[in-house]
Amino acid sequence: MFEVPQRLQSVADQIDGWLDLRCPDKALALIGPLLGEPAARAAGLERKIRALVRMGDYPAALVELGELRKIAPDEEWVALTEGYVRKRTGDLRGAIGALEALLLRDHKSAVGHFNLGCYLALAGDKDRAIAELSLACGLDDQNRDFLRDDADLDPLRTDERFRALLREERPPRPAAAPKPPSTGLLDDDAADLDDDDGDGGDVRRN
Repeated sequence: MFEVPQRLQSVADQIDGWLDLRCPDKALALIGPLLGEPAARAAGLERKIRALVRMGDYPAALVELGELRKIAPDEEWVALTEGYVRKRTGDLRGAIGALEALLLRDHKSAVGHFNLGCYLALAGDKDRAIAELSLACGLDDQNRDFLRDDADLDPLRTDERFRALLREERPPRPAAAPKPPSTGLLDDDAADLDDDDGDGGDVRRN
């Protein structure tokens, strides 16, 4: 997401390793060299934010997000993570605003529409919530899988429009492209796309 100069890559890898092991304190202890190098500062801030969110220090994470937003104002991860953090501080209006700003820049962000739908549902705006979720499913039909279990959407479950969205038939999936011959190496599927616990990967769900 954010580039790291080659001479600092090993430090970044160590930080990522501690974050993967859910040891944010150890990751934070190594962050200094990235933050001190202008070419690596964005990458350092991203990792620091992930560590702070993992620790539940949401106010501190918001401060760092504000700085990262100045460096990378159009980065989707920043807006998604800000929405996630603001929701957890009880600032639903701020979470909604972060996602609305993202969608003004990129109206085709499926995860942006989905998360905005969740925050609107929690805020009691059912009409807009269902409209956003419909857009999210239209842009990426896999979002329909998340509708069934996401607790944020509980306020919508008795709404017939939401039930219709759940019942809507999914288009047939195209046949998978043939896989290239195996190299004998294990695929690295853990591309830092975490679940919704908030330590921040390329995509941040509500």
